[in-house]
Amino acid sequence: MNKLVKTMLVTGMSVLMAGGCLLSAPMTAKAADKTEIEFWTIDLKGKFSGFFNDMIKNYEKEHKDVKVNWVDLPYADIQSKLITSVAGGKSPDVVNLNTQMALTLAGKGALVDLNKEATDEQKGIYIKDLWDSAKIGDKVYAFPWYASPDIMLYNKELFDKAGIEVPKTYSEALKVAKEFKEKTGAYLFTPDELFNLLTMENIPILDKDGKKAAFDTEKTQKLLEEFKKYTDEDIIPKTNWGKWDEELKLFESGKLGIISSSGSSIARIKDEAPDVYKNIQVALPLTGDNGLSRNPLMNVVVPSSSKHTKEAIDFANYVTNDENQLAFCKQVSIFPSTTKASEDSFFTSDDKTIEGKASAMSAKASQTSRDFSLGKANQGAIQEAVNKAYEASIVNGDNIKDSLKKSADDVNKILEENND
Repeated sequence: MNKLVKTMLVTGMSVLMAGGCLLSAPMTAKAADKTEIEFWTIDLKGKFSGFFNDMIKNYEKEHKDVKVNWVDLPYADIQSKLITSVAGGKSPDVVNLNTQMALTLAGKGALVDLNKEATDEQKGIYIKDLWDSAKIGDKVYAFPWYASPDIMLYNKELFDKAGIEVPKTYSEALKVAKEFKEKTGAYLFTPDELFNLLTMENIPILDKDGKKAAFDTEKTQKLLEEFKKYTDEDIIPKTNWGKWDEELKLFESGKLGIISSSGSSIARIKDEAPDVYKNIQVALPLTGDNGLSRNPLMNVVVPSSSKHTKEAIDFANYVTNDENQLAFCKQVSIFPSTTKASEDSFFTSDDKTIEGKASAMSAKASQTSRDFSLGKANQGAIQEAVNKAYEASIVNGDNIKDSLKKSADDVNKILEENND
């Protein structure tokens, strides 16, 4: 009788049938037996698929019992899709979010407290101010990832034409803005959004307890009055404060002397406005009374609905460790959130190209910058309410005092309704 040989996999056993004999042996590990974690990022696959695929492969080699599935989503979709997936019981395990999104979800109880669940070794690698960016009370809801400290990009040709020095503060900029406009026909600068401007001018948004609005002050009123005087005379733009895309259009058309942005913007300017690119120089960004500038931060979080919290925390920490952050920074003009990587000579080694100068300036700016986080889950709503005081008083011409009171009242309502 012919012998029939068949090999098949049956739950944990390799079963060999040969001429009626049954033999068993330990099963070789298969993908189906691995812990699968899902990793979501924001708008990264287009340019960095090779980097992330290699990083994931390396992790899987070191962790043979883990399989990582990478999903990249548009910025506009990430928060809504995350909320939907969590509600549907199909949560990803590791997610890339900015600080505002992270705090919003943390306030809904949707994220793991990494201060509690991560090890001291995992937590100890990050720059302290950046580690605290996603902190509410004594809980921290994100591993800080890459940062984009603001630096100043300025059009040297316009400054040479105006014959003035590059200002260091908003106060200095206001003093020379009229002369700059008269001699060049271009605006010197566009103010940042009011929320950020107040933070830089050392005007607290909330009181020390974080329970009431604190920005409706005489100092804020005088600040807006001064800026309104210049916008009414068309010395600085009246609209689009904090609208980076609109500022970039002005800068690329030679109608704006200064733009505050990350160094990565230089590549875009080079493509879109090569004549302006040739005239770019870099400096520290404009600051207010406290000398601080903005350092928007991307983070990696672990949703509390993840079914593989331990593995998710380990992978999230791997993505944001010294080695991988430094490698990613070498792909694009960003800055790491870990202490060791931030001190690497890579960031100051190129003093010849404008891109290299921007990298060195970013390293310098990172020492006096931070993510402007309130430590509130509802920061997005608060920020919008604060900025409405600018829209009402500067854009629409409403009474400044009344506009500030209305915005402060709106912030207080938000705090009362979303007491965290």
